[in-house]
Amino acid sequence: MLTLCSTTIRFGVLIVLACVQVSLSQTVVTISGASSGASMANQMHFAFSNDISGCAVLAGPPYYCGGNILTAAACMTGPVTSISVSLLERKLKSFENDGSIDSLANIKDDPVYIFSGKYDPIALPSLVKLNEKLYSSFSANIKTNYDLPTTHGFLTETYGGSCAIPNLDTYINNCNFSLAYDLLNHLHGNHLIKPRSGFVTPLLGQMILFDQEAFMYPPALLTYGNEPSSRWMIDSISLYNPIDWGWSTSGLFNWTLSSVVVPTRNRAAKSRASSLSFDNDGFVYFPSACAKGLECSIHVALHGCKQGKAYVDDVFARKAGYLEIAELNNLIIIFPQVRSSLLFPTNPMGCWDWWGYTKNNFATKKGPQMVAVKSMIDTVRMINQAIVRAVSK
Repeated sequence: MLTLCSTTIRFGVLIVLACVQVSLSQTVVTISGASSGASMANQMHFAFSNDISGCAVLAGPPYYCGGNILTAAACMTGPVTSISVSLLERKLKSFENDGSIDSLANIKDDPVYIFSGKYDPIALPSLVKLNEKLYSSFSANIKTNYDLPTTHGFLTETYGGSCAIPNLDTYINNCNFSLAYDLLNHLHGNHLIKPRSGFVTPLLGQMILFDQEAFMYPPALLTYGNEPSSRWMIDSISLYNPIDWGWSTSGLFNWTLSSVVVPTRNRAAKSRASSLSFDNDGFVYFPSACAKGLECSIHVALHGCKQGKAYVDDVFARKAGYLEIAELNNLIIIFPQVRSSLLFPTNPMGCWDWWGYTKNNFATKKGPQMVAVKSMIDTVRMINQAIVRAVSK
């Protein structure tokens, strides 16, 4: 249950206009990830399949392939004969039996999108294709994309490095192809509106910068108004309005929140977040309709290694192509962020945990990063539904 108060500020005084309580309802939630984010995405899908109804695996290995640091390398570079899909399937069934993941029956007919560039030297196509074999075991609705002449990276229509050459700066490649649209369209029943080629889609919604630790541990009752927990909303969310955004943004409902124009890259990470390799802040894009009171589906987009905010600022969040599709189709997009750490945990390239650097249960419902991302999803859903109820009053 969530309590939201509609407020205004007059003469420097915060005035409560109306309060509503909100119960969480089921919202369509899908997820995608690139490279290590691909592993995290399929982990989230299998573990939380009661809530997550579709997954895009982009240039990453199948579920639990890493298992531990000793076997992780073989999951990217082979040999493919060293990876037993039947063993991974048995591991999933074992986790299902002890309640570590949701029922595998949920995967049946779920849309799953699998991508591998033909010339990927980092996540070999033959290994990425094992995702198809594993998901087929559970009768998922699979779309594959294995034929594009590209390397390891996220493909866009207009932004990034050369399609066939590794772009080590951002791992985003201009291939005259929107990977974001192709995957999101499949995950949402092939009926999404596609941005018009050659035209710029106005992003009239609101990007927010959110405190990831706060979204991992939100209060049971969120109150915005003249109450003690009002501070949580004010302290945890900032309107992210870069000077080069180019459009007038919607704000977030009628909340008075601080505004920032540049994400802080090098600020020391908070202790609880950093112990799990999380950066301080993540991004969420609320399309204009969602920011004004429409109940919206949620998509989680997970960056790859060396692709988080600490490496590329907001480039993955803003340039991968998700935002334009989100605005046209009323999809809230969450961009969680991890950063590198040399010790406790050992994650030198800012990857998501797919080999156990946080805990041995990393790929289950109790995995530390898994729990954290799920909490972020639930918190964003609460905020959206609170806006919906407040607007309807």
